[in-house]
Amino acid sequence: MVYFQTDYLLVEYHAANNVLLSQWYGKCSSLQYRQALIQVIRLAKQLAPSYAITDSRLLSPLQPDDLAWTKDVYAQAFRKLPLKRSASLCPFDPTADQQVHQIFSTKKRLPFEMKEFEDLTSAYDWLVSKE
Repeated sequence: MVYFQTDYLLVEYHAANNVLLSQWYGKCSSLQYRQALIQVIRLAKQLAPSYAITDSRLLSPLQPDDLAWTKDVYAQAFRKLPLKRSASLCPFDPTADQQVHQIFSTKKRLPFEMKEFEDLTSAYDWLVSKE
């Protein structure tokens, strides 16, 4: 089921496998970016998925203020989600890719498994496979 869809982000929930999928499609303003991530966290708290996929392949590089906000606010909220596993598809843009790795490369370990993938099918299959 689609919960959120814009020109820059699609968020779906696959109830059969309890997977929340976020796919970035393009550039957006700083306000749109932050509001979208807040919406993703709210949905995740409401739906309590066991698994999440973040497809950032088309994500544009973040402005310094957005990068800091993502590290300080979004990443902290993401860590508190009741996930068992999270899959990530990294940005094609080298700068955006480096930023995404910066966001989650803190000394605090995630309380759930997180793994990077090249394609959506592999990510989804890994999430729903037997643990």
